[in-house]
Amino acid sequence: MMRTLPIGAALLVASLCHVPPAAAREVWHAARDLQPGDLLRAQDIDPAEPRRDNPGLIDAVQDIVGQEVKRRIRSGAAIPARDIGERALVRATQPVRVFWKEAGMTLEMQGKALESGAMGSEIRVQNAGSGRTVRARVIAEGTAEIQGSP
Repeated sequence: MMRTLPIGAALLVASLCHVPPAAAREVWHAARDLQPGDLLRAQDIDPAEPRRDNPGLIDAVQDIVGQEVKRRIRSGAAIPARDIGERALVRATQPVRVFWKEAGMTLEMQGKALESGAMGSEIRVQNAGSGRTVRARVIAEGTAEIQGSP
């Protein structure tokens, strides 16, 4: 036989039984000082509750290992999404191989990257021979490609 409590008694029991709050949001924090260009490793980050809620922080459920640090992050600081990103395959001022493809023909030139870029991003490259600046898409480490007319 099942017994039920009167509503008043049920409310009293519920108020006396402390229900713990929902788990607090954990975000990634730097386990050491991180410098621009560092690639994040598992030992570089720790999950912890943020000191204050900020929507720009990265939830600890997201996998950020292998991402590149874009701005300096102090040890113990929460990691904002704007401070990390995909690893740059081309760095500004770095020599790059640039391929131009059109109608089944491929030409290669040497250039100097004028900006950094991750896989698939478009960057400006200066042609080493002519000094002309072209836009090219990053396709591999140190390599970019121009589609059609440069």
